[in-house]
Parts: sequence; structure tokens; C-alpha cells
Amino acid sequence: MSAERDPELEKLLEEKAKKLLQKAKQKQVKRGEVVHLDSQNFDSFIASHKIAVVDFWAEWCAPCFILAPIIEELAQDYPQVGFGKLNADENPDIAARYGVMSLPTVIFFKDGEPVDAVIGAVPREEIEVRIRSLLGE
Repeated sequence: MSAERDPELEKLLEEKAKKLLQKAKQKQVKRGEVVHLDSQNFDSFIASHKIAVVDFWAEWCAPCFILAPIIEELAQDYPQVGFGKLNADENPDIAARYGVMSLPTVIFFKDGEPVDAVIGAVPREEIEVRIRSLLGE
């Protein structure tokens, strides 16, 4: 046996380890957390939650920063609902897919399909009413 290491094998093992770590991190999302979404995890996120609420936002958008803590509070109060946020500037293909023209836009998904939306920085109650309706409360 040679004590030499195969650089090609080392590179493959390193890539595999990175992929496994990334998958593990995605699965470690705790209930009640807002998940940062992108083109890599968006579709699986909405598919894996009976009800999902996605906040489309951008860094330059002041009303988005007003809405962000409301979304975080709701995520804590409704752990049975998946909450995510997607930077529309970094993921314009997904924003375009759902016709997002103004920010912030919150889209409500049920069984992977969009069923409702709210545009602008709205009061918590306006979002909560829609969540409760989707939960059948």
C-alpha cells in the first residue's frame, strides 16, 4: 500500500462532504424560524410545508425591514407553518414566476400552490388573518 494520497479522490471526498453538510444544515431548521430561501431550496421548501408563507424582499427596501420582525414573530407563534424569506434581487427568476412587482410581497402557499398574497408593509393582523384562514381556524 502506498502512503501517497490521491488528490483527485481527496477533491471528490471534500465535495461530497460539503454537499452532505449543506443538506444537514437545511434539515436542522428549527420550527419557528424564518428560512432564507434561494433558487436551491425554494421549491423544496414550499413543497415540504402544507402551508408556507414567503416574504419577498430586498436590501434597499425600507418597508421590507418594517415587515421582517412581524414575519419572525408569526413564525414563532405558528410553528406548524413554514416561513421563508426570499431576496427578490438575488432571485429574480422566482420573483418573476409569481408575478412579484412590488416589495415587500408576502405570498401564502397551500400544498405548494400560491393561494393568497399581501403587498406592502401591512399590520401583523392582516397576515395573521390569512394564516388562520388557511389553517381552518
